[in-house]
Amino acid sequence: MMRALLFGTLVSTMAATAGELAKVTPQPLDVPVFNPHMGLYLQYPPSDLPEDHWTLELADIAYRRIGWSDVNPEPGVYTFDEVFGPLFDEWVTKRGRRVAFRVMCQSMHSDKEYVTPKWVFDAGTPGVQHKALRGQIQTDPVFWSDRYLELQGEFVAALGKYLDGRPGLEFVDIGSIGEWGEMHLARWTPEQLANTGYSHTAYVMAYRRMIDAHAQAFPHTEVFLNVGGQSNQTINDYAAIRGIHFRQDGLKPGGASYNCGEWLYKPYSRRGTLCNFEFHSGYREMVAKNWDLAETIDAALAAPISYLNTNLGTFGKDGLPVVQEQLRRAAMKVGYRLLPTVVEYTPAMSVSPERKGRFIVHSTWRNEGLAAPVRSLAVRWTLRGTDGTVASTALTFPAVPTTEWWPETDYQVDELLAIPPGLKAGRYSLEATMVDPEADQTINLAIQGRQDDGSYLLASVEALLRTATETAVLYTESFADGPGTWKASAEGIQAEAVADPTAPGGNCLHVFGAKGRAWNYASARLPQPVPAFSLCRLTVRMKVDKLEPGNKPPYVKIAVNNADGKWLDNYGSNRYDTAAMGTWQTLTVLADLPGSTATVDLAIETGDMERPITVDLRLADLRYEILEQP
Repeated sequence: MMRALLFGTLVSTMAATAGELAKVTPQPLDVPVFNPHMGLYLQYPPSDLPEDHWTLELADIAYRRIGWSDVNPEPGVYTFDEVFGPLFDEWVTKRGRRVAFRVMCQSMHSDKEYVTPKWVFDAGTPGVQHKALRGQIQTDPVFWSDRYLELQGEFVAALGKYLDGRPGLEFVDIGSIGEWGEMHLARWTPEQLANTGYSHTAYVMAYRRMIDAHAQAFPHTEVFLNVGGQSNQTINDYAAIRGIHFRQDGLKPGGASYNCGEWLYKPYSRRGTLCNFEFHSGYREMVAKNWDLAETIDAALAAPISYLNTNLGTFGKDGLPVVQEQLRRAAMKVGYRLLPTVVEYTPAMSVSPERKGRFIVHSTWRNEGLAAPVRSLAVRWTLRGTDGTVASTALTFPAVPTTEWWPETDYQVDELLAIPPGLKAGRYSLEATMVDPEADQTINLAIQGRQDDGSYLLASVEALLRTATETAVLYTESFADGPGTWKASAEGIQAEAVADPTAPGGNCLHVFGAKGRAWNYASARLPQPVPAFSLCRLTVRMKVDKLEPGNKPPYVKIAVNNADGKWLDNYGSNRYDTAAMGTWQTLTVLADLPGSTATVDLAIETGDMERPITVDLRLADLRYEILEQP
């Protein structure tokens, strides 16, 4: 006799759960969020900058440029502790913020005669002379000479040994070649270039050596190359291949120098390259040039940038309301700005002393920033009791990796949290934490509700004790009163209920004949609704008396359909062992049903759509159980 054992009102309630989840809309933040691998940064912020200064509401990275001679005055002598130590102490240790650096080898702004140390020239590096902005003569190295590249490479290795991976270090710039370490030779005359063996190939090869040196010295730190125009695209591309990122220090109305936001930043950001802008001029210089700051910010925000220098003169009299307003607008967009826009979840958990349960979470996420994260992030979901005890937790890697989370697109992050047996009834909080697992970092979200551990409180959930009358068995079939809903599924096949003293229970479904073109010998639809998101088990007993050699052994399957009758997925059992033909064997299917499940079909599968197969088999003692459900 066929019987369907329901869970009281539980089955109908849980079957409707997928369409009747509770919903919460997290409240978005209206302030910037600080996260790794992104943000506004402060150019030369004073050490006595008050902690309530408006710039620190928008940026948390202190940026410095330093001359090579400042930190390597003699061969093998490094003053890293003296120069970098106070900056780490002030900004990282005391203030809990970040730092970034560039070490330059040529700078017309320096008051020194030697930005590259004099000993480098004494050691055989050829040099040329240029007049600096303060009127003094500076000696600058021939960047493409082997001796210079050898000595600069040794310095970069020492710099990396001191800085790489240090807590609080956000990034370093390549400052090895060109004015300010940028990709141009502004003060070099044609004669100087010709006399020092310059060629574009020599220039490219010099850059490649320095890119390699930085990539090797800073495996745990983001490194930026100041990019040039399309004539130097091969240098930029090589940098991206080596994991080096891009910056351009010429942002003005209409875009940055060389229009690099369009032809360079947009395609390479899709390859995981971080992009960085710096303003061409301070705010008062922009006013004198009749350059509009809002238009300049618009140009910046039209590119997928992750960093923006605030070098507008923000610490003194130039920190005007218009500067604050426009930088705040940029701070709300630069980099990635992740948030769940909607979270749906099981409105009431069912708990039991003996059985496991499940808790559904559906969530929709957006990136309201300009660029995708460069790390593959995950969401940690947590159910926590009022006493702080974690009842259940799960780490979810989104189906679309966060490195592909681009603006103006919705992304789904779904999870089933396991509810252990014996969990107490009562109130629980649902929390979400975005994490970088390898870096052991939490990521700030652009929503309210952040807690001290970096998690976000989303909702409060009631856990209810499951009643003792509830059972895990949804469906059984003994075939004592006929075939039930089972019927033949292929032309040439017959299916009928018969008495069989060898069968478990004394009755079975006899399936026999020569099938035509079909996947199944026989099938049945469960007459009861099945809980979405449930973990199910189908067990049957099968005996095969006839199957021609060469044909695939039969097995049973669960087929899942949505509310519109559309097939969603199949879950198959082990195959019948034809080496033991004529014996009753147990076949088992485990099915983790999707959230859109509405109906379930059971079938005896042929495993071969096209070939005719003559078969004689028997099916008995069917049992469909719910092992875990919301």
